[in-house]
Amino acid sequence: MLRLRIHLLSAVRAASPLPPASVRNRLLRISTSTAPPARFVSEEFLVTTCGLTPAQALRSSRHLAHLTSPTKPEAVLAFFADNGFTKADVAAAISGDSRILCAKVDKTLTPRLAQLRDMGLLSTQISRLITITPGIFKSRTMIPRLAFYISYLGSFDKVHTALKKSPHLLCQNVELVVKPNIAFLQQCGLTDDDIAKLFVFVPRLLILKPEGIKEIVACAHKKLGVPCNSAMFKTALVTTYCINPERIGAKLDFMKKALGCSETELRIAVGKLPSILTLSEVNLVRTVEFLKMEVGLEAKYIVRRPALLSYSIEKRMMPRHYVLKVLRTKGLVKDDIDFYGAVCSAEKEFAVRFIERYKEIVPRLAVHYAAACAGQVPPEI
Repeated sequence: MLRLRIHLLSAVRAASPLPPASVRNRLLRISTSTAPPARFVSEEFLVTTCGLTPAQALRSSRHLAHLTSPTKPEAVLAFFADNGFTKADVAAAISGDSRILCAKVDKTLTPRLAQLRDMGLLSTQISRLITITPGIFKSRTMIPRLAFYISYLGSFDKVHTALKKSPHLLCQNVELVVKPNIAFLQQCGLTDDDIAKLFVFVPRLLILKPEGIKEIVACAHKKLGVPCNSAMFKTALVTTYCINPERIGAKLDFMKKALGCSETELRIAVGKLPSILTLSEVNLVRTVEFLKMEVGLEAKYIVRRPALLSYSIEKRMMPRHYVLKVLRTKGLVKDDIDFYGAVCSAEKEFAVRFIERYKEIVPRLAVHYAAACAGQVPPEI
């Protein structure tokens, strides 16, 4: 380059009447104006133009390393902006899969958007959708699966809720996995409404391999003892899935030991409320100890009212137990008043029945109860 510049200078000196210094300045300006364009820095583009954080940009930039200019990403951003997608949603989509910036607007994005709109989706809904599954604009199979889920669940919002819990929902084969699972659950006695509720609550349950969901159904029925026609069967399925069929046996053994009850009594408790098996072992031990030692309840009473195990000691059971103790001491309620009835009643109902009713006789009871609910130790009776 230097030799070429010297050669040009010599030639111009010989042919031009301009002073040598002027010639040199002109040539320098020419050589500067023809310098190559600045290198495209994907990380900088992701932060300044797309709105990603530096950490997100660093992670996402590896998919854009082959780009030498911002032309294609800028076209993608313009496409989304022109079609009503919010900048925040687009940024979330890019953070989830920055390869969307490499898509072709005319051959990929435009036809996919048309398909989604043909399903009746609004731009605002599609904008929300790509924050979870940006791959829907690249995959040929995701849109038909989305259409099936919307049809089965009845609304886009339900599908959106399920997708937020399981973003890979649209990656699973509907014909080979989802539909066989639905058919099997129908054979077990669940209605489409039951299955749809399960789907929204625990979407991964419905995209398990068929043998996996059969194992969960068998475990809920045989190990937990919850029949398929029980109102608690759906809860039993969710509980079994969350714990894992392989760990159910150990969980049942621990709960039986913690409660100090027989296997038959434990089946009664689990049959009424299978979700008690999902309680942490530490909290379960503390709750059982409180109910037995502080309140004075027997295991038989607890297993027939398993909801007691799910209430907070500090925020609910202890403050209400304090109120009942005060009223018993003053002879205002019977000694055998039902603790479960007092604990499970709504806050307003409890206040009317046990506090406001006796405010003339025990004027400070409401204050002490509120303090107990706030975590403060109430005065001794």
